[in-house]
Amino acid sequence: MSNPVFAQFSSEFRKNHRLRIGMWLIIGILMFYGVQQLNIYFQQLKKAHLSAVEQLNQLYEIAQQAEWTERAVQAKALSEQLKARLWKADTKGLAQATFQQWLNTKVSKLQLKTRSLQVESAINVRNIPNVWRVNAKLYATFTPKNLNLFLLAIANNPQLIVTESLEIRAGSNPNFTIVLGAYFQAVEK
Repeated sequence: MSNPVFAQFSSEFRKNHRLRIGMWLIIGILMFYGVQQLNIYFQQLKKAHLSAVEQLNQLYEIAQQAEWTERAVQAKALSEQLKARLWKADTKGLAQATFQQWLNTKVSKLQLKTRSLQVESAINVRNIPNVWRVNAKLYATFTPKNLNLFLLAIANNPQLIVTESLEIRAGSNPNFTIVLGAYFQAVEK
């Protein structure tokens, strides 16, 4: 029942001294390689463990800081200030109409010679529920006095208006283009 190939190999193994030395050398090399790989794996685990311990210690230090409640109060106050500066509207359509009316009022009050005024539909602000953004683009004749007064009206407006870009073109017919954004919060019913 014994395998003739195995029997022949074991007979040669017992008789041939070089074959035994070669076999033990191969086994030694494989064992050395295995131990080396285990050592590398151990070093990686040790490094990962030390990194995790260091991060945990940093978290403990941060958690022990007393300023967190103070920072939370400051963040809440800042959030409330920002919410107070948002425009209010019942719907997206009313948001667009409100911003267009504000722009039309300022343009006529400041007697800006408007070439075009485009107010886009309100869009949802990503990751902030019930907050919309209305963008507008005003193209008008440039006079330093009127542009400065318009920018001052934007800056002094109690509701938040963001100036995205302002482009002034000189020449025989100086003009400017300003892109604005207004943020609206839906009125809770």
